[in-house]
Amino acid sequence: MKIVIITTEPSGDYLGFHLIKSLKKKKNISLYGVGGKLMKSQNFKSWVPIEQFNTIGLFEVLIRLPKFLKILNIVVRKIIKLKPDIIVTIDSPSFNYRVIKKVKHLRNDKKVKIFHYVAPTVWAWKKYRAKIFSKLYDKLFTLFKFENKYFIDCGLKTKWVGHQVFFEKPEIKKEKIICFLPGSRETEIIKNLKKMKPIIVDTINKYKNYKIFILNFENQKKLIKSILYPFNVNIITEFDQKQKILSKSNLAVAASGSISLELCKYRTPSIIVYDTNILTRVLLKILVKLDYCTLINIFFNKEVIPEFLFGNFNFKNVTEKIYELLNNKNKRTQQIKYMKEFQKNMVGKEKPSEIIVNEMFKG
Repeated sequence: MKIVIITTEPSGDYLGFHLIKSLKKKKNISLYGVGGKLMKSQNFKSWVPIEQFNTIGLFEVLIRLPKFLKILNIVVRKIIKLKPDIIVTIDSPSFNYRVIKKVKHLRNDKKVKIFHYVAPTVWAWKKYRAKIFSKLYDKLFTLFKFENKYFIDCGLKTKWVGHQVFFEKPEIKKEKIICFLPGSRETEIIKNLKKMKPIIVDTINKYKNYKIFILNFENQKKLIKSILYPFNVNIITEFDQKQKILSKSNLAVAASGSISLELCKYRTPSIIVYDTNILTRVLLKILVKLDYCTLINIFFNKEVIPEFLFGNFNFKNVTEKIYELLNNKNKRTQQIKYMKEFQKNMVGKEKPSEIIVNEMFKG
């Protein structure tokens, strides 16, 4: 049986990695598609290096549209030539639904089953995508229970599986460590790290009894060093080592994104920050109808984890909050309490990847 898995970002690579591990328990399976380093560690060969998907934001996609379309067409041609039995797309809805739109004829011609893992955030913006997905996919697997209704209402079979990151219970032992996570894609790293730089330098000077780390990916290490020059900060890129540091960190300053889920998993008190270009910023303010950007804050409808976005992401706000979270035990305890509660709601009794594999092979 030939199965195609497509993901274009590190968070999807993590989910794809666990999905592949579960799929390997089946016999006579051949895997193809697009994935990153974690998926490749399972002998998965990616058609396109995941590093080529380094664009984020509305404006950035527009200015890189020719590159985006070139990669899209490569993936589409590969799928049509392969004629797989199953296609699983993971997250990255803007790219993935365009791929599936071009190969949807395979559902009728070749009886190909097509699944999507991680629902597009129709509850935040682009509600029309629920209807689009219902016409392209056989089934959707969601991370959050409240997401199901948006797609079921459009006639798409939808199943909540929870988030893989919360299924394994890690050993947590905190040390005097502060970590900074500026994002995964080149464009957001440049924006976020330039603002983080004076904050990182201030943290190094003020908290000399703490170890300071930047957590990122090997392909971005050179870029990070160039932005931080002449300051030398320990940059960690190896996956297992990053997980250990997250579990030991006393505090994290992180760019908005799926990393906030890992910080919840490791019960690491956090500050969420984000910046982008002015055009994307304006469009997001117009289009996104949410009070918060961090998932735990959205879930509880309150600012459990402090957020400093765009203009509020500045030296004064972040350094004051770093001091508060390092020195105010009640503030730290409150965050951790909500993180524990959030984690209980994010996973069931079965491993998400196992649920998905069982659904994929149903008659």
